[in-house]
Amino acid sequence: MREGGRQNQQIKRNQSQSSSPGANRSSQPTAAETPRSNAAPAKTGNPDVTHSQTVGVRGPVLVQDTALHETLGNFVSSTTLPRRIHTKGYGAFGYFRTTHSMKEYTKAGFLQTPGQQVPVAVRFSLAAGNQGTPDTLRNVRGFSTRFYTDEGNFDLLCNHLPVFFVRDAIRVPDVIAHLSPSPVNNLADPERVWSMFAKYPEATNMLVWFFSDLGTIKSLRHIRGYSVSTYVWQNAQGVRRYVKYIWISAAGQEYIDRKEAQQLACKDPNIAGRDLYDSIAQGKTVEYELRVQLMDPEDAKTLPFDPLDDTKVWDEARYPSIPVGQMVLNRNPDNYTEQVEKLAFNPANLLPGLEFSDDKILQGRTFIYSDAQRHRLGPDYRNIPVNKQPGWSPASMVSSGEGRHISGEIMRAEIPNPDNFTQAGQRYEAFSDVEKKNLADNIASELVAAQPDTQRAVLRNVEQASPALAEAIRKQMPLYTQK
Repeated sequence: MREGGRQNQQIKRNQSQSSSPGANRSSQPTAAETPRSNAAPAKTGNPDVTHSQTVGVRGPVLVQDTALHETLGNFVSSTTLPRRIHTKGYGAFGYFRTTHSMKEYTKAGFLQTPGQQVPVAVRFSLAAGNQGTPDTLRNVRGFSTRFYTDEGNFDLLCNHLPVFFVRDAIRVPDVIAHLSPSPVNNLADPERVWSMFAKYPEATNMLVWFFSDLGTIKSLRHIRGYSVSTYVWQNAQGVRRYVKYIWISAAGQEYIDRKEAQQLACKDPNIAGRDLYDSIAQGKTVEYELRVQLMDPEDAKTLPFDPLDDTKVWDEARYPSIPVGQMVLNRNPDNYTEQVEKLAFNPANLLPGLEFSDDKILQGRTFIYSDAQRHRLGPDYRNIPVNKQPGWSPASMVSSGEGRHISGEIMRAEIPNPDNFTQAGQRYEAFSDVEKKNLADNIASELVAAQPDTQRAVLRNVEQASPALAEAIRKQMPLYTQK
């Protein structure tokens, strides 16, 4: 306070001296001492806010400059917090048109009559990594769609691979930690990734899918989308069926091998997003067919696996996919932040006739997504235009499974029939010779960087799925160990 008082007195003395006719003007005053009479004349009307408010031309800047405060405050607060996973993504808009009535299976309004059409918003993403992660590197691609229907918003969250690493949501944070960079140096750590496959035998099926060439793509227009989790459809008569959703690209499915993925990562790390945006900008449409697999819940008693297990697929010979409708993406975002980054998807955004099952992964996701969106976008995130649902209230949320009678002992337990390896072996045998060779090579090229104990554990799991695949990996690993 004393220092400030002396400075104010000095400014007043300088003002007095400079205003007198005989004052010596040969030496220029400092910025803090610039006389009021030398300042720019006051302006009327709208103030000039292209400059900070200062004492004199050179400053200092005044704390009272609320225009400066608001400008900088808005700037630092304008960046949306990134998603914890699926950080890097791209968006597009269009419509979904029902082509086949689903009235027999669900009472969802927009699926009743062929020709019904609703707007959609889609976000494609990379599950692991950050904004700088190349589009082509081995990854899981997210494929999330929002249907804006008369009954409310329906969010369908899919991945481009049909299975997941684990079957219980309580294990997901640990899986994400294993797939994240090292906390020591923020670099990719192969040991962290492979110790996850060693730790969770249930991830063996995902390992076969993930390290096949399906794990590397260069175009989002040529991927499939799978709900992975099992949902429930209920019709007007109250009959419930298990359902899995599948998006099939009208342009066909394409993927690339590891070498091309690495080359394209250097040439254009955003190639998939650029391809999506440029295609739509050139007037082309990006189209997908929606199909579903349906199952009577009673079938779970006779299947060799749990149909609610996210590490499993359903046999299409027994549960064929049936066509539902067509999605056409024909518009790019006008404002990426407002329309894509602020899209707040939630599996709990359901409609009457569309419910979630007892799938443990899905059950965990149904409430944590709302918490994540509140943290990322604020408690008012539902009023952001791209998330807006007229008349929404907590009562709008569909209470899934209403009317069911459930009883049993509360416990924490593994499912009765985990069968961690059969489908992984079947998937390997379904590959062509080239696909088998590439799978073994893809695994071997990265497994060599893991610790010996981890390598042995992973190969033990693979061997239970397919001795032939385990042997092929062992033969390939020395080629990379020598490099």
